[in-house]
Parts: sequence; C-alpha cells; structure tokens
Amino acid sequence: MRTDLERFFNPRSIAIVGASQDLITISGQPLKHLQAHGYRGKLYPVNPKYQEILGVKCYPSLEVLPETPDLALVLINASRVADTLRQCGKRGVPYAIVFSSGYSEVGGKGVDMQQELTAIANEYDIGVIGPNCQGMINVADNVFAGFGSVFTTDYEPGAVSMVSQSGGFGFSVMNLASKDCGVHFRQMVTTGNEIGVSTLDFVNYFIDDAKTEVIVGYIEGLKDAHRLLEVGKRALAKKKPILAWKVGNTEQGQQAARSHTANLGGAMALYKAAFKQAGIIQIEDIEDVVDLGRAFHGGKLPAGNRVAIITISGGAGILMTDECVSRGMQIPQLSAATTAKLREIVPSFGSVLNPVDVTAAIFSDLSMIGRTLNAILDDPNVDSIAMINASLQGELAANVAREIAKVTRQTAKPIFLAWSARDEVAVEAYAMLDEVRLPRYQSPVRCGRALATLSWYAEAVRRADAQHAEQPMTITSADARKMLAGKKGDVTEYAAKQLLAHYGINVTREELATSREQAVASARRISYPVALKVQSPDIPHKTEARGVRLALGSDDEVAAAYDEILRNAKAYKADARIEGVLVQEMAAGGIEAILGVTNDPLFGPAVMFGLGGIFAEVLKDVSFRLAPVTKSAALEMIAETKSSAVLNGARGAATADIDALADAIVRLSALAIDLKDQVAELDINPLFVFAKGGGVKAGDALIKLIQKH
Repeated sequence: MRTDLERFFNPRSIAIVGASQDLITISGQPLKHLQAHGYRGKLYPVNPKYQEILGVKCYPSLEVLPETPDLALVLINASRVADTLRQCGKRGVPYAIVFSSGYSEVGGKGVDMQQELTAIANEYDIGVIGPNCQGMINVADNVFAGFGSVFTTDYEPGAVSMVSQSGGFGFSVMNLASKDCGVHFRQMVTTGNEIGVSTLDFVNYFIDDAKTEVIVGYIEGLKDAHRLLEVGKRALAKKKPILAWKVGNTEQGQQAARSHTANLGGAMALYKAAFKQAGIIQIEDIEDVVDLGRAFHGGKLPAGNRVAIITISGGAGILMTDECVSRGMQIPQLSAATTAKLREIVPSFGSVLNPVDVTAAIFSDLSMIGRTLNAILDDPNVDSIAMINASLQGELAANVAREIAKVTRQTAKPIFLAWSARDEVAVEAYAMLDEVRLPRYQSPVRCGRALATLSWYAEAVRRADAQHAEQPMTITSADARKMLAGKKGDVTEYAAKQLLAHYGINVTREELATSREQAVASARRISYPVALKVQSPDIPHKTEARGVRLALGSDDEVAAAYDEILRNAKAYKADARIEGVLVQEMAAGGIEAILGVTNDPLFGPAVMFGLGGIFAEVLKDVSFRLAPVTKSAALEMIAETKSSAVLNGARGAATADIDALADAIVRLSALAIDLKDQVAELDINPLFVFAKGGGVKAGDALIKLIQKH
C-alpha cells in the first residue's frame, strides 16, 4: 500500500464525502475546521442532498468532481464505505481517511466489512487511514482534517510529530503539551484500525521529514511489529528520537485494545526488546512527552553518562543525584584542576564536591554563575550539567538566566535546569532560556529523569554507529531443515540437541537406547555417572512422567532405571510414542542458564536468556532480543539481567565463560532465523556455563514446531 505521505499531509485538494450542513455533527465539522484554519487548497464537499455548504459548491458524487483530489475524507455510515472507496479507486484518489466505526473492533459482520475495505484499498493502491479514527492535523500547513474540540484551537507549529492509534487520546496529548506546556507539534495523525497506512509507515515518514525533530507514537498493537528494528535503526542514524507509548500490556489491557482497534497487543517483553535494540524510548505519560520534547529540542547529545550537579540546596542536590544514579548516570569526581578553580569561586561553607553546592551566595555575585559553569564544563570527566535554581523570579531570575544562556551558547555539552518558579513570575528569564533551547523543569526529579533519558538515547546512537559494521552470524543448514520436515508434535531432546549441534552449539555426550542392553553399553562408552531420560514427542515434561533418573553409577542401576522409566512413561500416557531412552553424561560444575527461541507472529523469531531455577521462573529475570542477535547485543542481554553477577563470580566464585555463552546466544539466533518457517519455540534448559575457558554445554532441549493447517 502506498506510503508517499507528502501528498497526504499536504494535499492540494480534499474531497469531503458525506459533508453535512449541520456543522455540529462529525460529518459537518471537517469542512468548517479546514476553512477556519485557512487551508489553502481546493475543497470539494460531496453529498447529493446539498447544492452548497458554507458557501462552497457541493457535488453529488466523486465521479463529477472537476479534479482528482489528493485526499478523501469519508464520513458516512460503515455500510456505505466500500462503495465510496471503490469510487475513490476508480477516480485515482491516492489517500482516504475513513472515519466510520463499526468494523473489526465490534467483531461479527464488522470483521468481514473491514476485510472488504482492505481488499479494495489493495486493488486500487489507495493509502487508507483508519477506519475508526479521528483524522489528522498538519499544523505547519493549516490542514485540520478531522473532528472534535481539539480542531477548534489554533496551535503554534513546532518540531514534534505524532501518530496515535487512539484519536481522542492522541489529540488530547497534542492539546495539553502544546497549550499548557509549550511543546509544539508539527503533525498529528490518528490511525484507528490500521487496515492500510500503519503507525510505522508514518514514523518512517517523520524520520525523513526535515522539520520533525521528535517522533511520538501511541501504540495499542503493531500488525507489522517485525519492522520496529529497521525503522528504529533508521531513526537512530538520523538522530530522530522516537518516544513510544505502548499500552495494552496487561491481559485486561490487551482485551481493551482488541475491542478498541482490533489490534493485537502482542507480548510486551518483545516490544521492550525491540525498543531497546532500536533505541526507541518507552514513555508512560503525557508528562514524558513534554519533558523529553524539551530535552531533545535542546539539540545537544552528551558524549557520555557523567553528570555534574550544581545546586544552592543540599537537599535538592541529593534528590537529583538519586534520580540520575537510579537511571544509569554517573556522578563523577571532578578533576583536581576543576576542584581548584571551584575553591576560588565557591564560599568556604559550600561544597566543591559533585554535587557542587554553591549556596545562595551565587546570586549576590552573578559572575560566579558563568565562572562555575565554565569551570565544570571544561572538566573532561563531565558530559553534562544539571543546575538547580530553586524558585528564583523577577529581575534576579532574568539576570541569572542571562548568565546561563550566555554559557549555553558557547558549549556543546547539555545544560539542564530545575527551576520551580511559576511561569508568570519568571517570564523574561524563561523567554531567554527558551531562546537558546535550554531544557528547564519545575522539579529536580523531572529534570534528572529527562537528562538520564537523553543520556540513554545518546548511548543508543553511539552503540548503533559502533554496531553498524558488526554483521550478524548467518548459518544455513539443509540437514537441519530436512530433520524437521514432516515431523509432528514436539521434537524430543535427543533430536533437538542433534539439531543444535548443526549450528555449533555444544551439547552433552549422549546416545539413544531402545533396549536395556543398549542402555548399559551406551553408559559404559559415555562413562559413569550417567542420566537416563525417556524420549517421546508426547511427553514434553519428562520429570512429570517420572521419566528421568540421574547420577546412575553402575550397569545394574542403568538396567533397572531403563525398565522403570518405560513403565512410568506408559503409566503417565498409555498411547505415548516412545522413541527410546536417552543415556547422557552427567554435566557437573557449571552454572545453569536457560536459552530460548519464540517465533512470534508479529515480531518473528526472538531469543531469550536467563539463569536457571528461581532467577527465571520466579523472579522473571530474563532478557529478550529480536533475531538476528550480534555478539555485542548478546553480551548486553547477559549484562542487563540482575543475575549476571552470578556469572561474573559473585562472592569469590570463578568467573563463568561469558564469551562462550554470548557465542551460544548468537548461534541460537542464527538457528532461529534459518528455521523460522519450521520452529515455533525452542528451549535449552539447562545450558551449563562452565568457568572461563570451559565453554558451554546444552543439557536438555525441546522444540515445538509450527503447526501447518
């Protein structure tokens, strides 16, 4: 479906199908709003009931319009939309916003009606926005194509562009941010059920739009979620931050999302993984849009995560320190040279440590402001500054702001301010700060949070640049695909581990026995002690069936265990298909980890890592990445789990072979991509991670195949 969206946001002419003379109704508002805001193109109301509306000639149908419009606004009953969309297609209309509701969000017949619209749009290459949406606003070009109270307001054009799957909520974000908080929007579009142009299509357009600096998305669910990595990496390359507000993350929230726009919410763990990989910033409130809009409007990215804090209040400095550190920033020790300079500036009852407490004396000698800022900015250990100015107001506030603005113009390092004075008592001061794009916040917490997010994003940009040349591992195995061809049900441990070996993942020494005698012979070859496990595609959980025996140390024990395991398996599931009993070495001395693959219908294959036992099952201390996973990304996966300290030798234990673990993750990612048409899920549990230099070894594995219908 077409996505050349310049014609959508800047249409030379607009047809309003179903336009009404009742200007209060949904179908009457768009023409009124377009005229009121000075839309410069041609307007063509379409309704056989009227000769004219608001002094504009009204046409009985699309066929008789004097030209083909760039955009059609479809404001008619859902049952009539299909015929109108066909008329758009025959006339060559490139874009249509379908405002009507009553489609898949209500289920039943609505699903069939929506599918019909999709087929028509595809047949005629129409870029459809909606259905079940509220339209769009292009503030910069006076295109107010929609309905609702938000369309009655004039807005100052800015550099934030937003796409929202919820119309009412998306426009409320724009209204509140613009009117109450001074964060101005450039373009705002709502997408509803998204049968055509998707959220990520609009994000892609905003990435290429020269005048968009910050992109916001309100997301209930993405039907093309597999594109997140590609879109995010494009945005990082152009240093266009994407703020993603993902809702529908609980079971109840997902049900609400389905009923609202018929989108699937998807697994939040995979959304978070995609956001992290792609440098997309996850937000949770309108306040985040405002605070980060200001942060990125400053136009400066820090070179690292080291922040110096300047305060006139020790308590506020502690608060800011806590917020910054809790969000991954460092409060570095200032260099000896910087400390020496500060001792000449800061009163003896202040502090030249970081946070630097300059005390209220700084406001008696305003030159101290510039000298203090410059001394700290010159420090090679400092990447950014957060300054807390309490509630200064009036003339003093203006004089202080003038000094700060002067320094801001001369540095590439970000300076953020926490300044709690109300707007009306510091008008001149705030105007000077806004002129130099200096981010300011009313609380130290919001200031610290915004600066930490800016720092995280700057690191994501640097990481993307560094990883640009890092090629993911590619492994193709015709033998592995052949092994899985025609199989039904679960792939048992023995076969699954043979498949892992094709991708270079080390597995335990083992043999499959189909008789007591074979089991004993295998145990002798492998060397005692050994483990025995039943192998059946119908018994995925072997322990539940009492089909596992561990640490067997003699021929007699193996023979007895073999018979016992088969009896237990038949008692557990009488009709289970038994492939045999696996005789396996007892791996010892390693840390137990879990690796997994999930092949999600929205995202495609993703890889999971966690440590075994309580860490993964109870604490949910796991990490996900979408495939392909590079070596550096695998190391990040390991490091971001809380339990990674165990691998790094907690309490004097030996350091584990983290490099070999990362290699196994990369190889599992290559497997997931190579077998994405066959493997639905794969678990390696446990994966033994031995001491540094000892490598890893898969102790158990299970594969669930994609079921072909």
